[in-house]
Amino acid sequence: MENENKEILYSDFTSLGSVMSSVMQSSNLRQGIKKASLFKFWPQVAGKKFEKYSRPDSITPSNVLVVACANAAVSSELTMFKQDILKKIKTYANPLGIEIVDINFSHKIWKQTKNEETTEYQEPQNPYKKDLTNFNPEEIELDPEEVEAIKKSVEKNTFASALQRKKMFDAIILDLKVQKYNREKHKT
Repeated sequence: MENENKEILYSDFTSLGSVMSSVMQSSNLRQGIKKASLFKFWPQVAGKKFEKYSRPDSITPSNVLVVACANAAVSSELTMFKQDILKKIKTYANPLGIEIVDINFSHKIWKQTKNEETTEYQEPQNPYKKDLTNFNPEEIELDPEEVEAIKKSVEKNTFASALQRKKMFDAIILDLKVQKYNREKHKT
């Protein structure tokens, strides 16, 4: 009972309002809150296709927004739309008092995401990679005339060695088989 009547003497704060006022005086905290608010708008800026494969990471002292991307393909595609994305992000940044002058897309800073349901770490799926679980290139037949035309075309490339031409031919044939497999898979 005696403790209930003791006054707390180690605090200069008289109310929660004064605590919040004191905390908000920190310009770093204000900037952090503004950045966090801006980053929450990323799904609207990036769109459905990229919201899972990219996320804002930081803003440099020179006002460049750094965006982490799941892989190089995502980074390249977002770079192609950089000017549109920059316009969109500015519509959210300007009212917050944040100036963004450029965007840097990088797949090198992407970190694994935590799956909340399983508490396991999983690498995000590549949006460009097709499901080739049951793909067997030996089962896919191509038009023999098309294969022969490709072979002749590759053989004309005298700038490449015989081994390079063979690898080029094999890669083209494999790619055509994957395309045919995906077309047939989506028909059913």
